[in-house]
Amino acid sequence: MNILNEYHKLSDIIGETPSSHELIAHSYDLNIYKISFNNHPNIVAKHGTPKLREHFSIENKMLKHLNQLNFLPVPKPIFVDETLYLMEYIDHIPLGHHQSTEPIIAQKIAKLHQIKSEKFGFEYDTIIGPLLQENRFKDNWIEFFRDQRLLNFADQCLAVNRLSTELRLRIEKLAAKLDDLLLNNHQPTLIHGDLWYGNILSEDVNLKAFIDPALYYANPEIELAYVTMHNSLGSDFFTAYQEIIPIDDGFFDLRKDIYNIYPNLVHILLCGSEYTIPIEAVLKRHGC
Repeated sequence: MNILNEYHKLSDIIGETPSSHELIAHSYDLNIYKISFNNHPNIVAKHGTPKLREHFSIENKMLKHLNQLNFLPVPKPIFVDETLYLMEYIDHIPLGHHQSTEPIIAQKIAKLHQIKSEKFGFEYDTIIGPLLQENRFKDNWIEFFRDQRLLNFADQCLAVNRLSTELRLRIEKLAAKLDDLLLNNHQPTLIHGDLWYGNILSEDVNLKAFIDPALYYANPEIELAYVTMHNSLGSDFFTAYQEIIPIDDGFFDLRKDIYNIYPNLVHILLCGSEYTIPIEAVLKRHGC
């Protein structure tokens, strides 16, 4: 699909014909463009045919949800249909390093983590990347993580032959031990859900925006674990975060690696079976 073919639609929506476009990313089946105008501010256009028909609609709902919070900087959505999603463009350094902004990132995420719910899950299923993320409400965090994250995504990996039956059984063995390994002492907490450095926009010392959320109410440790997976955020982030919300003992030594089995399963589905290696290390550590 060619974004030039959408110029007439963009003109109708914005009230001005684009002057140019620039491909700034390719994400699975979607192209992401910076669209420029002579008089209107730049916008972002996500264009293509997502594997999940409701992809853009879900993304739009999540972004609107975060916009309503006011304190969390996120782009403003402009338009959505099944093949085109438009939002505000935020000036930033592409894939810039965020060390200088880690304290303010921590303050914003800690404030997000102070938003609570009665149950784990969300009002609707959300997405992580192009994948559906089930969010059926549960009273118990460990049950939610086990059934809707760990075993659900392990089954999906098995179904496409990117996970062996033997490794799937080992994950199930670990799942049976989660009551002894994880904490169930957190009230359901709103998390961004896909907090890696590519979804944080910054420029020098300024935090500009968070993008591409995968919202649900969770134990916040799963969010903190994920930011360690790609070394997205470092010690300055955790120091500032803990000044607001203490992190329970055992998170860094034990629980973060268990939680990161989930994003590794997501990466197996999207990128390949090489992401089984860190999963196998965690399983071996726990005798599975």
